[in-house]
Amino acid sequence: MRHFVAAARTFTGVSVVLAALTVLGGPAVASARDVATTIGEWQTVASSGRELGLSVDRAGNLLGFSQPGELNIYTRSQLVTAMAGVPVSKSAQRLVFRISRGRQIVGLATSASGVTYFDTGSSSTIWTWTGATHTLRSLPFPSNPMMSATGMVLSPEERSLYVADDRTGKVYRVSLSDLEVTVVFKSPGDRLQSLVMDSAGNLDVTGLSGAVYSISAASLATTGAIAQVGHGATELANLGPRLSANGLAVDARDNLYVSTCVALASPHPAISVITHAAAVASAVRGTPATVGNGGVAPIADTVAEPSFQCIEPLQVTAGVLYAGDWLNSKIWGLPLRDLGALVDLPASSGPVQLTRTSSTLLATWSARPNAIDYVCTLMSGETRPTSIRETTVSTGCWFGGLTPTERFGVRVVAYGASTSDVGYAPAPRMPVLTCRRGSLVRRVQSYAPRCPSGYVS
Repeated sequence: MRHFVAAARTFTGVSVVLAALTVLGGPAVASARDVATTIGEWQTVASSGRELGLSVDRAGNLLGFSQPGELNIYTRSQLVTAMAGVPVSKSAQRLVFRISRGRQIVGLATSASGVTYFDTGSSSTIWTWTGATHTLRSLPFPSNPMMSATGMVLSPEERSLYVADDRTGKVYRVSLSDLEVTVVFKSPGDRLQSLVMDSAGNLDVTGLSGAVYSISAASLATTGAIAQVGHGATELANLGPRLSANGLAVDARDNLYVSTCVALASPHPAISVITHAAAVASAVRGTPATVGNGGVAPIADTVAEPSFQCIEPLQVTAGVLYAGDWLNSKIWGLPLRDLGALVDLPASSGPVQLTRTSSTLLATWSARPNAIDYVCTLMSGETRPTSIRETTVSTGCWFGGLTPTERFGVRVVAYGASTSDVGYAPAPRMPVLTCRRGSLVRRVQSYAPRCPSGYVS
């Protein structure tokens, strides 16, 4: 998918500008090129129904539930073929089971023994399906305080099932031996959605307030403990109150992916990433990661990717991020490349702070007294402004569509009772990667440096 549009959006108090650098019917601007997404290129994996749930089984197959009441399996070989450009056809989707059309599976978890656990997102019922016997049944809880189960995840040893509750704002632990249900986390009045567990045993959960909470492994291991923010849990990130954080996924390096569904109104983000380094820094500081402080990086947008409608469930397997599009009735796939560059580059010092990725540039600054709005201008040099600019009432702007070898600075001007120059930030430094092949040495300079084929760093 290509970027042919320009739009502004507000993201965690930052006015984000996705600047299209090539316009249909018009000339290219500032030598920037029309490019695909920052870390890969989206592919259509399958067209099904309205996608509400995604999971990965132990064999690496993708399970997808769509609103018609169908749970389908997409095999590993089908996924590889789809990422090569050939989507899985409707006839090739293997139907696992079909339930009442009115039910909506939100949480999905599959055990090593082949038992799939799922919820319907509208009740306290947890269902299981066993592939060997094709048995579909509900768990017979002796006592169940849950009201509206949404997301779920199995513990590593698969003795417990953790369940997020949209209505009570709590996370519950279900013992699979006796089906006892206990509370392990109480949110500050949030409506909880999806759950994942990282490699260290911390449990992360999204809330419709835009928050991402992290419950520590130590708290989960303490008998009878109920974690709260500041006591066994942290607010790891915040996407802002206007963004409903729905889906959540974690990759092998503990990078977190968060999806939002804002299909018909501004802002338009679809998927953001919180890298492991940013998550650790956020926990140490005790302040949530945001776009403004460099901890959250948007990697897909319903404006930048106009085919997106409403991204909800997410899953990562074999280096690919899979996203279920609820309104568009599709599953998308994105290969994850150069992810570490998204938030790791240093910002410039001075009144205007810049954070550069392979194809994006984020500028932030402090508010100026009496300022009504600000104008951000993308600069190819301090004295050479481009025609790419945006007016914002916030204290940040974001430009996309840059290539990894292009240098740009940003000038910010405040408008209010009087016009004042907030400041100019030159292009951030461009990393240099030293690559070797035997006695041969090559140096690659880029915002996303990668050694040529046959060379190693």
